[in-house]
Amino acid sequence: MKSASPAYIPVTIKSSSAKKIKLDNNQPEQKHNPAAAWPESLKQYVATSFSECLPGKQSQLEEELRVMIVEASKSNALETTDWDELDLPRVHSENRSSACGGIRNPNAPVLLHKSLKISKVAKTAGIGSIANTPEELRRRQLRAKRFESDKPVKRLVLSAADDDENGVLDYEGKPVVGTCTDLEKPYFRLTSAVDPTTVRPLPVLKKTFKMLKKKWKKTRDYSYVCEQFKSMRQDLTVQCIRDEFASTVYEYHARVALEKGDLGEYNQCQTQLKYLYANIKSSQTDEFTAYRILYFLYTRNQSDINSLLNEVCVKGKGASSGKHKPCVRHALEVRSSLATRNYHKFFKLYQNAPNMGGYLMDQFVGRERVEALIVLCKA
Repeated sequence: MKSASPAYIPVTIKSSSAKKIKLDNNQPEQKHNPAAAWPESLKQYVATSFSECLPGKQSQLEEELRVMIVEASKSNALETTDWDELDLPRVHSENRSSACGGIRNPNAPVLLHKSLKISKVAKTAGIGSIANTPEELRRRQLRAKRFESDKPVKRLVLSAADDDENGVLDYEGKPVVGTCTDLEKPYFRLTSAVDPTTVRPLPVLKKTFKMLKKKWKKTRDYSYVCEQFKSMRQDLTVQCIRDEFASTVYEYHARVALEKGDLGEYNQCQTQLKYLYANIKSSQTDEFTAYRILYFLYTRNQSDINSLLNEVCVKGKGASSGKHKPCVRHALEVRSSLATRNYHKFFKLYQNAPNMGGYLMDQFVGRERVEALIVLCKA
């Protein structure tokens, strides 16, 4: 009696890893070896899978491959599946589909080494690659033409805009003359060349400034007023307006930001004022010098404090000179009281802060109160 054919088909993969992938028992018996009809890409796929298999995981990998090949065979997808582009079996990956769309178990153990096969597409294109569409090719040609001229390309955007951490507006494009007559204009970051029709000229900006001051006193709507001031500052920058009016706009916005505790906007205005004061004369220079001292005390930026103290001392011929304005003397005394831990003097100065200095001291008075309590408890 002729012995029955085995219920599995032996497949020789490699001499070092001769594994047997069992096909479904329901498959009809075949006299020839089905593996011989497999595409070369599938054979290589199976061989690579076993070569990357973790020790002791061969049986699980064999079952995984068996299911994939059987399902692909049932759906006649052995030849149509691009095995070269298919990832190696990684049953630990969530919701990864097999060759014919089956969902693998996300809780199954890891079978392969970390050095998994990288598909050709991932090697060449990378994640998030852009398809070579006609429009994309046209854009690349336009970008390439920028380098055909020996002339340097001028940057026409606002570098870091108003969101720069130092608040410095660095506009390197040509100054424009605005033609917009709208008093109100929403703030948008510049990402392209400046359109003069969207920029308000100086006379319109002066009218806008008067309107904003009235609205702030009447409505106290900080969100609206802050946006309008940022829009004004942008229009001043792209037109390279760095005069007394520009400093007045920055000063007013800085005071409003201090009142609302918005130190981010305040710092941007304060930093720009430092550069404006270097070129123009303003009656508010001492007031904002005092604010800078208090702000650096808040941030505990010792290097900036020392630089500013040197600047103030040179200007006033000494840190305790009577030539300083009252607001600057007050800020210097606050610094001295903190340096010597004279908290009694510090809190008296806090109660008598001039101008908007009290709003800045509000930001760190709680911290110093805790420090004072610690000193008292230790005593």
